[in-house]
Amino acid sequence: MLHDNPIRGRINAWFLAFLDGYLHWKYGAVKTSLLEEAPATLVEIGPGPGANMRYIPKGSKLIAVEPNVHMHPILKRKAVKYNVNMELRALEGEQLDLATDSVDFVFCSLVLCTVKNPQQVISEIRRVLKPGGRFVCIEHVEAPQNSVVHRIQHTVKKPWFWFFEGCDLCRNTGHLLESSGFQSVEVKKFILPTVFVPIRHQVVASCIN
Repeated sequence: MLHDNPIRGRINAWFLAFLDGYLHWKYGAVKTSLLEEAPATLVEIGPGPGANMRYIPKGSKLIAVEPNVHMHPILKRKAVKYNVNMELRALEGEQLDLATDSVDFVFCSLVLCTVKNPQQVISEIRRVLKPGGRFVCIEHVEAPQNSVVHRIQHTVKKPWFWFFEGCDLCRNTGHLLESSGFQSVEVKKFILPTVFVPIRHQVVASCIN
């Protein structure tokens, strides 16, 4: 992720926290279905301001891997609010300080679009997952060729990438997951009815290591 600009880092921390209610309205049902049966210990890559804490079981141990330090104060408050035992680590997803085959469950939402090397992040996730462990995610993806949204994505791609700290509107994350060596991968496409038109095309994925 691109977190070398303290101004953008602070702006994005504020902006995502401001959108918390809106994101809950748009994603609440799908996130609940993905996380309500999560194990007692789980890892989240890029939790941002903690939008997903409300969906995991109370009392869970959450290993939160968040490189944007401007998100950390908000994350700590959310952990208290939702009764989550959080271990906060200021790391990037490309290099996790977790032992190989050590965790049962990893998740992220709207994160693989922003990492510098999504294949390396997925490789790290597979490394730390136990055999049979599960990785779930929600990600926006590139719209179909020749569609209106596809043209919009490519028009605003560069300023979007700069402002949102490396967010790439045009990644095919579903295909990337399917070719990453998981034992099984289930990818479902959906259209998110949102005012943020460039990210309307999304996938929800569940992968078994």
